[in-house]
Amino acid sequence: MVNSVFKRDLAKGIRNAQINKELEPGVTPRRYEPVSGLKKHNERIHRESKLMDGNNLPFTFRKPPKPIGSTAYIQCDNCGHITVGTTATVGVICVECRTFSSVSEVTFDG
Repeated sequence: MVNSVFKRDLAKGIRNAQINKELEPGVTPRRYEPVSGLKKHNERIHRESKLMDGNNLPFTFRKPPKPIGSTAYIQCDNCGHITVGTTATVGVICVECRTFSSVSEVTFDG
């Protein structure tokens, strides 16, 4: 059996180990030295990023597509778990029973 003093000392050693500390910038050397030199490398990065800051991008950002059909409550046919889906959903991987299952729409009588 391990005594409590040893456990405490071991935990303290692990907490204070260098591997558990966050490194400060510049502590480790660069992985590679650019062929053109560090100054030219940084200048190229700034120049390219300045060009891309304009509206000259070859693509656009847009909102994600809306789901097909309206949302509805659906029920797993295996275990009965109820979740939110669309009216077009015919099957899901259920988070409760962890299997692919067909689903049926739930209607609430109120």
